[in-house]
Amino acid sequence: MALIERKPKLKTSSSDPNTIMRAQSAQTHQSDPYRAGLELGEALAECAPEVVFLLSSIHYGLDADLAEGVSDALDNPLLLIVGNSGDGIYESGGMLDFGATALGINSEGRARWYLASAGNVKADPAAATRAAWQQLQQHGPLNWALLVSDFHADASQIEQVLADEVPIPVVGGLAADDNRMHDSFVYANREILRDSLAMLGCQGDIAFEIDIGNTLPAVGSPGQIDDAAGAEVRQIDGLSAMDFIERETGKPVLQSDRGIVSLTIINPDAPSERKLRSIVPDFSTDAGHLGLYGGIETGKTVQVCLATPAQLLQEVDEIAARAARAAFQPKAALIVSCGGRKQMLGPQIGNEISRLTGAFAERLPLAGFPSFGEIAPLQGPAGYTRNLFHNMTYVLLLLGDR
Repeated sequence: MALIERKPKLKTSSSDPNTIMRAQSAQTHQSDPYRAGLELGEALAECAPEVVFLLSSIHYGLDADLAEGVSDALDNPLLLIVGNSGDGIYESGGMLDFGATALGINSEGRARWYLASAGNVKADPAAATRAAWQQLQQHGPLNWALLVSDFHADASQIEQVLADEVPIPVVGGLAADDNRMHDSFVYANREILRDSLAMLGCQGDIAFEIDIGNTLPAVGSPGQIDDAAGAEVRQIDGLSAMDFIERETGKPVLQSDRGIVSLTIINPDAPSERKLRSIVPDFSTDAGHLGLYGGIETGKTVQVCLATPAQLLQEVDEIAARAARAAFQPKAALIVSCGGRKQMLGPQIGNEISRLTGAFAERLPLAGFPSFGEIAPLQGPAGYTRNLFHNMTYVLLLLGDR
């Protein structure tokens, strides 16, 4: 690589330097990937991060130059980098459709971080998830983990492994590509990986809290999935899947409904495990079948859900209020929010950030991305549920000092 001149320091958000854990976030819209990576790395250098969450729009996916630039700027052989492409990016300063963001965490040695990755996620999502988890398990008990994946996978198979085999809370989501449903990738240190997933495990004394918003109101009557295969639903309640949606909403499924019209899965055996599946009309067929961002098993009961922008923002307000009352001092935040929420909110999408950061007196270092699916457990009276896959959901991970 040619030497790159040093640019003026980016606008960044930093946590209180007088506390144990340090965090810093930055964003850039520099188009050259390596220069953008250098800018982000230099902006995080004061924090001396142990791990960097790196998120970008799809435009940086031709090679690994973005991650290499971050790594070269920070010049730490032990640094771990993990992240993915999104339908734009979030940072404390707001949302960008084009650009890259990075969140650096320095626990001052109180946490140990481990990174694993696995390929062939499109053909066998469960095996890829299991392989990454087995790599992480070799390091002993972990407190929580992050998982990001190429979206070309039936995420319900990822969910099954996370729910049944991974006993710790996992947050994350599916990489995205500006709502084109064509390409995506994940970052794993200095590499850029397609048809892959990456999983970061945290071990040690870092406080964390996971909160989500997925309370979209249901409309119409429940129906049973009569025929489904993978991420395709063919028949519900004796009707084609598209006719069932039209029966319950009074209108046909349109291309503009992508990610907005969702099905909530009703599970009487575990009522606290509420999760949504959004439809993907351009993956649907003339036979009335519906493509989903994650599969639903035959025999499950579902109900159509719709929401308004006001309801989505009310969810963010409620999450922000709970975050401000956290039992520890938050120093950093990671957000994974459904691309369908971005589509519905339109010009109001910046509120998903400003309404959260406004709940804190100090500027909160933050990074995030609009996703094609979200991963997180829910909170209940007995603690976290099993790990679940969601759509039309806002996931917040808070990190801080105990």
